[in-house]
Amino acid sequence: MSVVKFSAHKKFHLLQCKTNCWESTPEHLSHYRIIYVLSGEGQFVLDGRIHSYLPAGIIALKPGQQPVFDENKGTEIFVFAFDSYLATDFHTKKAMDADFADTYKHAENFCNNSRLTPGKPLRNVRDSETIHYLVNQIAFEITQRQSSHIRLIKGSMDLIVTILARNNFEVKRTEEKSTEQVLTDRIVEYLRSELNQNKTIRVPELLFKFNISEEAANLYILNRTGMSLRNFIFKYKSDLFKSRLLKVDVMELSPYLRPH
Repeated sequence: MSVVKFSAHKKFHLLQCKTNCWESTPEHLSHYRIIYVLSGEGQFVLDGRIHSYLPAGIIALKPGQQPVFDENKGTEIFVFAFDSYLATDFHTKKAMDADFADTYKHAENFCNNSRLTPGKPLRNVRDSETIHYLVNQIAFEITQRQSSHIRLIKGSMDLIVTILARNNFEVKRTEEKSTEQVLTDRIVEYLRSELNQNKTIRVPELLFKFNISEEAANLYILNRTGMSLRNFIFKYKSDLFKSRLLKVDVMELSPYLRPH
């Protein structure tokens, strides 16, 4: 296929081409870019790490980053480059020309903080299909050049960036929840170990050990056991005492510790 290009001065640049053609002319290296894989699959290297890519895969790039794709003449990509003209003195330029400025800022934030797996489609199938439709619509508008094409292109780009930001947030929230669960389990196991050895728990020392505030610790333990940190310590000590009297496993008296 021939290379298809389109530019909106000081706003964005679009490029549809094969990967080998794109790598030979890195025109937009100074801009934030989002690559959408139209077709083909294989591997690419980015910042010294090898990734694999698939159709509908997304690659977010900061200025200066340049992926190197393996030799695959069947791989076609669509590149969105967000002009870094808006990066400096953003608010002044936005006041002068608000059109597209917010889309640029959202794209900048996404590229700087992307948690999506490089080269892979979105996990949300519906969102992935929507982006596929919008990319094809943009490609169509580029060739039509009708009076309304620029507004349709910018509107579609805004939707794409919004969808990517939403999916990025969902991945971030999942990662944070996983981290919270790991820390909660560590705190609970530490408390059980100390109490099983009849040691005194000093909450300030516990908070210092795990580098956490009492408010956060209370929230984590509440989500895990249904009670605050101090109430959990009191309840577990009571159950431990009863279990020793009855000569049973303390877990039989502590349903709040069983997996949900």
